[in-house]
Amino acid sequence: MNEGWRESFVSLWKSFLYEKGAMRFLRILIALLFILSIVWSMYLYRQIATLSAVTPVEASEVKLKAEEGDNYANTVEGLERIIMIRSRKGELTHVASTLERCPFEEPVLTSYQLSYSDVPSEDEKSYPLQAELYLPPYMEVRAVMLLDGKAMALMNIEGEGDGLIVSPGYRFGDGRGRVVSITQTKVVVLWAGTKMELGMDVL
Repeated sequence: MNEGWRESFVSLWKSFLYEKGAMRFLRILIALLFILSIVWSMYLYRQIATLSAVTPVEASEVKLKAEEGDNYANTVEGLERIIMIRSRKGELTHVASTLERCPFEEPVLTSYQLSYSDVPSEDEKSYPLQAELYLPPYMEVRAVMLLDGKAMALMNIEGEGDGLIVSPGYRFGDGRGRVVSITQTKVVVLWAGTKMELGMDVL
């Protein structure tokens, strides 16, 4: 029986290879399917290889990003230095303004009071002296404006507050300071008898 199956298979195979007609069409169809399967397999392999490939980062892009980071760090450092210098400059100019722009002179005692004992003893060689020194507060002119035809200024005054709207005649510092006049470029302040001109910068 095995010989019968074997002979049938050999006969079918020979007819598939050599016969014409329907068997020829079947051979062509199988060949086309085989070729298409090979092409499709190659396409899938190429797609998988493309997706799995890691795109390398170019050295120029990495270098450019590093330079951008360095430039950003340098810019931040420069801004911090400018802010530090301006803050120190504001403190120095504030002290200079209290000394009437003469930083090497002794500060003027604008208000003082002498106190002597009513009945000094014979052993006392000097009388106690009490001097009260009034230094002007830190003042900053933020803006100058006209409201209803009246000149006003937006100022920050130490001990009084920030964002104060002042006009000529405004008093501060327990009455020791007074705004004398306001122009487009400056604010004139009288502090304990000393005239001071404040510009738009920190003084």
